[in-house]
Amino acid sequence: MATSFELSVVAPDREVVGTQSTSVIAPGVDGYFGVWAGHVPVVSALKPGILEYIDESGNRHHVYVGGGFVQVDSSKVTVLADEARLASDLDVTEAEKVLEEARKALRGEDSTIASEDAVTEIERATARIRAAKAGK
Repeated sequence: MATSFELSVVAPDREVVGTQSTSVIAPGVDGYFGVWAGHVPVVSALKPGILEYIDESGNRHHVYVGGGFVQVDSSKVTVLADEARLASDLDVTEAEKVLEEARKALRGEDSTIASEDAVTEIERATARIRAAKAGK
């Protein structure tokens, strides 16, 4: 049985990750779930969070995903993300500014974020901050 599989994480504008992996932990809408080589086929919606994977050398990597879908089969995992960035590329200060703007919108204060989008933006900004810290 194979011990690794192809992992592809794709954002609308580019492929963020394209590598062989031994495991993936993904932020499913019903909670985080793990995938290993030979996994049964599954398709799942993703919520904003941290996708963690281990490469063939045993190195752990973190990727922020802003939601989307994942398709798993025995030899490949494909993530189609609404947005995705390597943890090392995230700016905590920028994410904290978005988080504060979203909180202002929820409080009914003047904000660059619409109040109906505030909860989603809080979820995404919080996930970006967590991913950036995990990637250090």
